[in-house]
This record gives sequence, structure tokens and C-alpha cells, in this order.
Amino acid sequence: TFFSRLQELNKHMYRNDREWMSKYEDLLEQAKRYVRFCAGIYEHQRKSGRYFLHEHPWLATSWRLPCLLQLEGYSDVAKVQTHMCQFGMTSRTGGVGSELDPVLKPTGFLTNCMAIARELARKCPRDHQHVNLVGGRAADAAIYPQGLCRAICRGLATQLREDKSGR
Repeated sequence: TFFSRLQELNKHMYRNDREWMSKYEDLLEQAKRYVRFCAGIYEHQRKSGRYFLHEHPWLATSWRLPCLLQLEGYSDVAKVQTHMCQFGMTSRTGGVGSELDPVLKPTGFLTNCMAIARELARKCPRDHQHVNLVGGRAADAAIYPQGLCRAICRGLATQLREDKSGR
């Protein structure tokens, strides 16, 4: 939440509210500590010959944190972009009971599991309409669609087979 582009609008809107800005800065620092903690775990996994997978929205400001930039710089780590509609993410076009349409939601994944990276690197061909994640729709888009979970599992299974065969 604290790394989203929408937060930039809030920061602008409340820039003169010292109490709001102070609370925001405290929560942002807490979010940065959490990402640094996760990056430390990823480093441990990588150095121990195990895999990691990190996900954030593609335009999240967290991608510019030094700990993620360092991980991204390793030759055995890949950063890929995906569009969630390619994995079945949908949202209501209107209120309750309205039809479901695809959600684009550009998302980034950072991983040292190349087979997962290959599975997740899917972009929308733009041959359909997308629902905008406004008006309370963003919260539902935080839930991974089943197709994404299957792709991650498929990628990991492929990687484990490749590792076992020595490829």
C-alpha cells in the first residue's frame, strides 16, 4: 500500500497536514523495514541454493529500494512483468451482480527461479477491455487468481525437474 502510485496523490493532498504526514512517514518506514527484511531472507535463500519469489505492482516505488535493486543486479535473478488478466484476474464492471471483466494490473516478480520467471512473463495482447481498479476494486485484486498460483507451481516443478536432470 505504501509503495503504490495512489499514495503519491495522498501525499500531495495531505502535504500541509503535519500529523498525517508524520503518521505516513512512520508507516512508510515500517513498510521499508519489512521489504528489507524480506530481501534479507531472499539473499539467504539464494546463497543457500534455494529459490525465492517477490511480487509487487510493477509501478510500486519499492522497486527502487537499494535492497531490491541489489537483488535485481545478480546474474541469477530475473525481474519480469506480467499482466494479471493473463492469469484470469477479473473484477466487477459495476456494483454487486454486475458482469466480470479482466483486470490488467501490471505486476512485477523478482526471482532466482528461471522457470517461474518464464511462466510469469506474460503480457496482455490488448485484445479485450480491462476493468479499472478504482472505487474499491483494488482490494480484491490483491488476491492471486488461481491461474497465477498454478503458473508459479508449474514453474517451480519445471525448475526442480531441470535441477534434478542437471540442466
